[in-house]
Amino acid sequence: MPTFYETGMKTISGHQSSYLPWYGFFEKMYKSDLFAIHDTAQFEKKGFLNRNRIKTPQGPRWLTVPLQMKQYKDIELRHMKIDQTQDWRKKHWMAIKMNYAKAPYFERYQHFFQDVYQREWEYLHDLNMHIIEFFRKELRIETPLCYVSELECRKEKKSDFVLALCQELGADRYYSGSQGSDYLIESDFERNGIVIEYQQIRHFGYPQLFGEHIPHLSMLDMLMNCGADTAEMLVKGGQYDESNGICSASRR
Repeated sequence: MPTFYETGMKTISGHQSSYLPWYGFFEKMYKSDLFAIHDTAQFEKKGFLNRNRIKTPQGPRWLTVPLQMKQYKDIELRHMKIDQTQDWRKKHWMAIKMNYAKAPYFERYQHFFQDVYQREWEYLHDLNMHIIEFFRKELRIETPLCYVSELECRKEKKSDFVLALCQELGADRYYSGSQGSDYLIESDFERNGIVIEYQQIRHFGYPQLFGEHIPHLSMLDMLMNCGADTAEMLVKGGQYDESNGICSASRR
């Protein structure tokens, strides 16, 4: 996708702070001039605010951060508290250690994740952003971030909210997730001179442990198996050539 500097159009996108996000989260961030962290979002069942998948010999496994059940249903993401009565930190670290100890880049990342799970986290959002900031540093993504809680836009309907977000941030283009077409009212954006572009999810393989490739896992899996350089090129549009183990770069 051409950048603002190449087209004169300012592209924004955004997402909730997710737990151990997958590559698509960072692809959206990379292809934007500004990325909005939706820290005022509310909890959605079967979402990714507090869970994601890693790979094991038995297939994909969910790692889920437990939340205080009475507290999270009607509260903003930035205020969601983690349930400290459950020993989730030890379980998550042991799952990562057991399943990635033989990955080529485990030694590079083990100290970061060990430190993450030794800390006591009160709020889910703080945990998520700590990991997101580390991942984007590894991927060399320099897109500036902003937080919805610090902005004025407050709309109940999703499409109205995104439009208000674009207007407040001065966007000419909104880079939406692939499911945005289910709720975005494109005519409203057209009337306000804003172009919507939908994320096209690429299906590509890269080296993994435990047999057949499983797509759409946490970015943790790609970093552990490929390292930062290859992961960066894949997120930024490159392709992995399985015949020679080389990732070819692609400009955005």
